[in-house]
Amino acid sequence: MSATSKGHGTTHFKMHSLAGWGVIIGLPFAALHAVMTIRVGPEAVLNWLGTAHGALGMIAFLSAAILYAKLEMDEVIMDYFSGGLRAFGLWKNRAVALILWLASVAGLVMHAFV
Repeated sequence: MSATSKGHGTTHFKMHSLAGWGVIIGLPFAALHAVMTIRVGPEAVLNWLGTAHGALGMIAFLSAAILYAKLEMDEVIMDYFSGGLRAFGLWKNRAVALILWLASVAGLVMHAFV
């Protein structure tokens, strides 16, 4: 085990657990609000996401979901690749997750608050 990887497994496990709980707790609320607004019509979903609590709730849920997906893909990369390819894969996975998160948050903030 290298000096840079010491404690990585524990940190990864804790982050994975917290992100998983965020998805588990947030999913029923997101699904309930989506079902309630869809009954009214498609524009109701946009109206709901245009409110502060709708946008912030969706940002929290998407943050947990994107982090969870990133951590899952990190595990795949760490299991099947080594060396430079592993470093590149982890960097690319981090970049894609960050871009996806920034785009989601920017879209929701612009829709709800601008």
